[in-house]
Amino acid sequence: MSNATSKRLGDLINLKRGYDLPENQRRPGPYPVISSAGITGYHDEYMVEGTGVVTGRYGTLGEMYYVDGKYWPHNTALYVTTFKGNDHKYIYYFLTCLGRIRTSDKSAVPGVNRNELHEMAIPVVTDKSQQQKIAAVLSSLDAKIDCNNRINAELEAMAKTLYDYWFVQFDFPDANGKPYKSSGSKMVYNATLKREIPTAWRAGLASDLFDFNPSLSLPLGTEASYIDMAALPVTGFMTEAPERKAFSGGMKFQNGDVVVARITPCLENGKTALISLLKDNEVGFGSTEFIVIRGKSKTLSAFAAQLSRSTSFRQFAISNMTGTSGRKRIDANTLETFSLPLPQEEILLKYEQMVSAGFKRMTVNAKENQQLAQLRDWLLPLLMNGQVTVA
Repeated sequence: MSNATSKRLGDLINLKRGYDLPENQRRPGPYPVISSAGITGYHDEYMVEGTGVVTGRYGTLGEMYYVDGKYWPHNTALYVTTFKGNDHKYIYYFLTCLGRIRTSDKSAVPGVNRNELHEMAIPVVTDKSQQQKIAAVLSSLDAKIDCNNRINAELEAMAKTLYDYWFVQFDFPDANGKPYKSSGSKMVYNATLKREIPTAWRAGLASDLFDFNPSLSLPLGTEASYIDMAALPVTGFMTEAPERKAFSGGMKFQNGDVVVARITPCLENGKTALISLLKDNEVGFGSTEFIVIRGKSKTLSAFAAQLSRSTSFRQFAISNMTGTSGRKRIDANTLETFSLPLPQEEILLKYEQMVSAGFKRMTVNAKENQQLAQLRDWLLPLLMNGQVTVA
């Protein structure tokens, strides 16, 4: 039986527009500036102290941001000024549950009208102890998702650190297990690369190690996993969960491939991913604006992932984009010509062995997060409208 009561939103909370703060007026400080897109910077002053629930003022209501402490709500956002005795975290989840709310048509720029929102009648759990129990259940799911994300960030940082030591600073383990360059092992100047490299290494191209846009078969109309540009992260390597749809064209890939956005501004923003969430041996597909990178005749997934996010590789790609302003692209044939020092094969394989467990763990965590998010999103409306109660 439902324990929810119909209430005006304005009886539960009060929403207010945030405060203007142009970027050129921001000064370094500890207080987050929260806009319709979340935290967009920091400032040395704050406008609000205490628990904050903030949402976008333009477009739709639904993307909520929770902050505990002093902050500056931006004028592109609405924030809760008073919770009127309700549990703060419950209100955060409650507003998240409202989803897409129609925008005002009274101005040329679509926006959420807070006065109209205050008059909305919605079912709500009014018992504060029950509110706290609901918030605790949902918070526990979010806490686990956050924990997995932090673990993945640490694993990514460890893999990058090792990559930098071995392939940028050349301190891979020598025959005696000591860091090669730091222990005084021989370095030689390479005229092609215009730098010193280990004596047994040579100058090469990305095409020496990788196939770009390798050929794969996927008949038209076949239902398969689809990953669009929005699913690619700008940091890290895990994609969002693939969709299922019929293949109608696009770049094809498999688990272990690395995909890089080739078009502006996605390339500059860092959209890159290691494909790992497909079914075993499945051929998936995605945007035509992807470039797919795969190791030649050996598993080099981790090395390819790190290389694709390296400063030198990204600068090369960005500086070689062609096309009209706003539609510039990098061509796969150009990426193949990226110059790099090539180590012996055993060093590459040893690196893969060292970090592969970490990348597998990232994949496990990403899959678990998808399941947790699905459970949370399924429970959210049921808990909010009182169909499900917490003992």
